[in-house]
Amino acid sequence: MIIQSRNVWLHEQLVPAEIELEDGTVKGIHDYGSASADVDYEDKWILPGFIDIHTHGWNKADAGHPDKAAMNRWRRHMPAEGVTSFLATTATQSRTENEAAFAVLGDVIDTQKKGEGAEILGIHVEGNYISFTCRGAQDPYNIVKPDPDELLHYDELSHHHICTVICAPECEGAEHFIPEVTGHGIRVGLGHSAADYDTGMKGVEWGATSTVHTGNGMLPFHHRRPGLFGAALCNPDLYCEIIGDGHHVAFPTAHIIGTMKGKDRLMLVTDSLPLKDDPAYDYMCHDGAYMLADGTLCGSHLYVNQGVYNLHRRADLPLVTAINAATINPARYLGFDNRKGSIEEGKDADLVVTDPDLKVCATYCAGVLQEDQ
Repeated sequence: MIIQSRNVWLHEQLVPAEIELEDGTVKGIHDYGSASADVDYEDKWILPGFIDIHTHGWNKADAGHPDKAAMNRWRRHMPAEGVTSFLATTATQSRTENEAAFAVLGDVIDTQKKGEGAEILGIHVEGNYISFTCRGAQDPYNIVKPDPDELLHYDELSHHHICTVICAPECEGAEHFIPEVTGHGIRVGLGHSAADYDTGMKGVEWGATSTVHTGNGMLPFHHRRPGLFGAALCNPDLYCEIIGDGHHVAFPTAHIIGTMKGKDRLMLVTDSLPLKDDPAYDYMCHDGAYMLADGTLCGSHLYVNQGVYNLHRRADLPLVTAINAATINPARYLGFDNRKGSIEEGKDADLVVTDPDLKVCATYCAGVLQEDQ
């Protein structure tokens, strides 16, 4: 199959090109109009499929309490956001709930069929090794000390599909937890943390490589007390997640974060919950963000394509920064850039077609046009 457009995202710019798809991969990239295309998208944008590395669920599908049918229904929804792969994200909950969740998630990941919705690349564990002070909407009763043996037990239950875990570096035992789990190939993000600047930097020394929803779940930035937020911006090697809805982080702040991190270290996430697109919880949604009764933010209603638009048009970041934040940067962070995150020969044929306002027109997962959009 051959598709083409005068605006294909290649080498960080929109150029005329033709993409040949075969057996779920990009077989070749050719000059626009060089062969008879099956679909000509004309001036629409063809971008790499988006990757959301921090999403808890959608419309009753819940990574923390998963069942196979709901997870596959969620996978089939994601292409409507331009998403072709994601991490199923758990939150702070009991050991019993975690053990059950990781076993089911491992089975779902192992049995998912390529091309039938977005691919679940693995699991992000946003709990239980966090600060009580900066827990946000996380369950305070199941916060525990960072325990590498416990996490590796969970990883075994998941068939070794845990990709990332959150840790507050000021917690007792973090200095042992972080190097131990990173030594097993699990990436550590710093977050839900009351750490000061120096402790945040120590977390990086111990092996952490990202900050989780930067600006949220951490002490506010102060010009004399920069905290973890300041460490995130000042360390050039740290990847920074950002919820690009304008509510979790104001757009001027998103501009500062994106400018400091540049085009190679910003990662757009939704941090969406199973409440998303569930009409029963519309009363909790205020201007696209969900809130508890006391005003605590507890996740977004953001679609990833909207987030890319917001970063570029509303946070005034360069287009390359906005697109990379949802494509190649999360792929590199996770180590999936050998097959995800950019349109290149030999990589997965994960593509999203949008208009210039990032409205999704079509999505291809493993070369298959998704019909459920």
